[in-house]
Amino acid sequence: MFRYHMIALFLATILEVFIGRIYSIWSPFDSVKKWIKHLDRALLGDELILLEPVKQKSFGMWLVVLVLTPVFVLSIFFTVLAYDISPIIGVIFEIICSYLCLDANYNYYTSREIVSAYYGDGIEEARKEASTFTGVDASNMDEKELSELVTTKVANEAADSSVSPLFVMFLFGPVGGFLYRTIDLMDSIVGHHDKRYEYFGYYPARLNQIVDYIPSRFSGMVALFCARHTFGGFNGRNARYIHLRDKYKAISAFAGALEVSLKNGTIGDEDKTIDPKDIKKAACLHRNMFITCQIIFIILLVFF
Repeated sequence: MFRYHMIALFLATILEVFIGRIYSIWSPFDSVKKWIKHLDRALLGDELILLEPVKQKSFGMWLVVLVLTPVFVLSIFFTVLAYDISPIIGVIFEIICSYLCLDANYNYYTSREIVSAYYGDGIEEARKEASTFTGVDASNMDEKELSELVTTKVANEAADSSVSPLFVMFLFGPVGGFLYRTIDLMDSIVGHHDKRYEYFGYYPARLNQIVDYIPSRFSGMVALFCARHTFGGFNGRNARYIHLRDKYKAISAFAGALEVSLKNGTIGDEDKTIDPKDIKKAACLHRNMFITCQIIFIILLVFF
């Protein structure tokens, strides 16, 4: 059974590297996202002034339950059903599910396209693509701000949508992958601190912190290893220093490896001014991390 699981996970990474996200094909996370937004409006509504903070937190807990319960039940049901029908069907199902939980290809090529747009069509075009990629309005950003925004996004996604899901799926299969990505999606929608989600998003954000505690540290170690031992012109020694000092997911290792500050200047040291070329280097480090995980899977398949 373990060997079937490892074969499925490895083949899913192959699909991710060579195919990546296909927008014309339905993804279950599209439906999950719509469900989260529907519950947001249904539970919280518009009149926040009428809801006490305790009530908003309570609704946030209900959001967690109403989102995670169907994801858990459906994913475990179809996984068990597929393997009951046939091990081959189970492996194919697990390949597809694991592939859907990854976004390494999209992050790698989109970030590089932003760099190409900057040097080919100018900063205006790069701003448009960066806004789409990050979900942040980049229309008034200069070169430095734009580069920091995109590089931070790449570093964050290297953990959240690439290496950390692989770690979770290695331990808990596609069920764990779906739950992990759903919790991360909830946090990205309602977990941020603003007037609307300050209390409503408390439990989704707290749950994401708990669930991501070990996977984020694993992705940070992989980022540090790749910064020190793979090609790409990274400063491995500085990556180790910054990562040990700041200890924030893979972002701290990225900041040290590139010798820049990220996440609005809160991670790393500004040893040099960040520019679009650093986006390309960050994308390279991201890809190296993903390939390193693939090599680990090959080793496990050979020896186990």
